[in-house]
Amino acid sequence: LFVDPDSGQLVRSRGDKTESLRIGKDASQLVVDRSSKLAYVANRSRDEINVVDYSGSTLQKRSTIKTKAEPYGVALTPDRKTLLVTTVAVRHLSAYQVESGKHLWSIEIGPGARGIAIAPSGDQALVTFISTGAVARVLLRQEHKTPHFVTLDRQVAPPSLATPAFLNRRPVQQSAKINTAFGSDGATVADMSGSSASASNPSASNDAGRRFSRAAFSATYVGSMAVVPHQESTPQMVSSGNENQGVYGGGSSFERPIQHRLAFISTKKGGFEQLAKAQINLHQPRALRYDAARDMLYVAGYGSDSIIALAEASRPSIHLAARTKLANPAAPCGPTGLDIADDGTVLAFCSLSRSIAKVSLGKKNEVNFIEGKSLTKSRFSDSALRGRALFRMGDSAQMSTGGVMACESCHPEVRTDGLSWRISGMALQTPMLAGKTIGTHPFKWDGGDKDIETSLTHTVTRLGGSGINIKQAKDIAAFLGETEAPRTPSVTSRAAVARGKKLFRSKQVGCTSCHAGQLRTNRKAYDLAGDLNKVDTPALVGLAASAPYYHDGSAQTLRDLLLENGSIHGMGNLSKLSDKSVNDLVAYLKTL
Repeated sequence: LFVDPDSGQLVRSRGDKTESLRIGKDASQLVVDRSSKLAYVANRSRDEINVVDYSGSTLQKRSTIKTKAEPYGVALTPDRKTLLVTTVAVRHLSAYQVESGKHLWSIEIGPGARGIAIAPSGDQALVTFISTGAVARVLLRQEHKTPHFVTLDRQVAPPSLATPAFLNRRPVQQSAKINTAFGSDGATVADMSGSSASASNPSASNDAGRRFSRAAFSATYVGSMAVVPHQESTPQMVSSGNENQGVYGGGSSFERPIQHRLAFISTKKGGFEQLAKAQINLHQPRALRYDAARDMLYVAGYGSDSIIALAEASRPSIHLAARTKLANPAAPCGPTGLDIADDGTVLAFCSLSRSIAKVSLGKKNEVNFIEGKSLTKSRFSDSALRGRALFRMGDSAQMSTGGVMACESCHPEVRTDGLSWRISGMALQTPMLAGKTIGTHPFKWDGGDKDIETSLTHTVTRLGGSGINIKQAKDIAAFLGETEAPRTPSVTSRAAVARGKKLFRSKQVGCTSCHAGQLRTNRKAYDLAGDLNKVDTPALVGLAASAPYYHDGSAQTLRDLLLENGSIHGMGNLSKLSDKSVNDLVAYLKTL
């Protein structure tokens, strides 16, 4: 039983028979109650959880549970009475009573929330994020639910799983203070995004060599620990004076600006801290599953079409037991989901080919594709499907030096990692791509690339890859052109949005002199930056999901942008705006 976000279908495959049920575009995750034969499926586009009965000969939608905007992650408590849901657009973790669908509670959890894991004891849950470098824990039995955060950015070697007994290492004290905004100590979640006014300027930054954790899509409990697969990015490599101008991060050709890790986190009652990290030989680890009966942990690489098996996963003797490629001669896989059959066989959902791979990992690795064909029909064109596969393709010297990077590395879900990368001696922020490539040329922050195909070709060259041809560039462009802009948050004050819209369009403020039309860009470049000759006028699409701002990421928030608390000044007539007017403009910009 799997959900395919591409087609929006929930599919049941039973050997020689396959059936499907329409859920909705970008349906994201599901959780199954095997005892009652019910599946709870996140309907991302319709803001609801579909409750589906799969006990009979056909899939039957029994009821719906309305959620806040854009549900993504779903998890069921061990007693099967409560459903937890993360919502992307409103940045909440919410709980619902399964039987009645009643909303029980919601808390603000922060930007980029994705996966949920609930402890086997049912007393706590973890939430992962794709753009903040943190993991949140919520104690479910407390009356007042408060998220507490641990940073993944802290480096706690060992370098690889080859080191025995690494989990016996002494727990580290987190150096980062995290999240006063949501009830813990220290800084806000926004402060953990990785870019700042100082960090955006390599010459004035102390962040050279600093690693930032990103793209944590999932987590699982393994005994008293949690395991979180994620990516580590070093956007500003340490330079020895011989900076490689053509490499992302500015390091040498032998350095790896992107690495992939497993974080091991203590979740005991008395402590919540990172114990250790392990480097893994996968690209873009998105899915994992723990087989408690066999103490085996499986992790799948979305960018490398591969799965690893870690034996004795709950013990200090954890070690790599097997690794296999999901080699489908018909199409690339792109695994985004894993499950385990009763006999220990691993089932992987291949999101690119929309098929199921049946994997037996052991002395003789075996991979078989059930039915060997796509089980759903994609909503993308053939060209876009090829481009989607290229966009996430890791371990490919065609795309980057040594295959260490992919487009998806900096643009998870075609969005942004929120980092400013040192490129050609300058710190340049990763732009949002979803919904922003059609009609917004020229490209690059200086407007130097006339069209998206030229920009993509130059980007692969910057990544150190051997290069893509024009057909491949057109395929990636087709994929980007068929993606939609991020959902906007729910409006809290329509009056404030109306006032902000009026200010935005007013001649006194002057926003529309550059940000005009449906995409709010006149596609011209202006001399506003000290490190670029000219700065392209960006399209104002998905602003609420694309912090930080400016070409160098020097404005952390939209309010900082309007108060000119960044490197850009003289953009519009903003200096005389009152606090109320600034708040109104922010409210409007979040709706774009």
